[in-house]
Amino acid sequence: MNTVEDAYNELARGIIDFIGGRSWDKAFCSCQIYHRMASTVYWLESFGNVDKKALAWPNSCIDSGKAAILIRDDVLQKNGQRIWGLIFTLYPDGKFNIEYDYSKPEDYEETDDIVGE
Repeated sequence: MNTVEDAYNELARGIIDFIGGRSWDKAFCSCQIYHRMASTVYWLESFGNVDKKALAWPNSCIDSGKAAILIRDDVLQKNGQRIWGLIFTLYPDGKFNIEYDYSKPEDYEETDDIVGE
């Protein structure tokens, strides 16, 4: 993954993995972006109902986190502002929308990125 376009495709792939064979009107990937890692949550909407139950944990969840970090770095380089999260919305026709969260979490500390220490 080298470009923002690659990152968008990776987020979409994670969503498609999450959807499986379920019907959907739109599906979402929400990423909280830390210093060296990102967490990802998926959900979909179908006929007005929200479904957050994964049929299986998406194999591409780790890659979705890497994609979010690449997007964060690109936004920072282009406009000088750091994003702390994003919501990627995918529609069945392949169109998508992305919303950035520029607000640093109030309880965030750099040590939150350290796993197992």
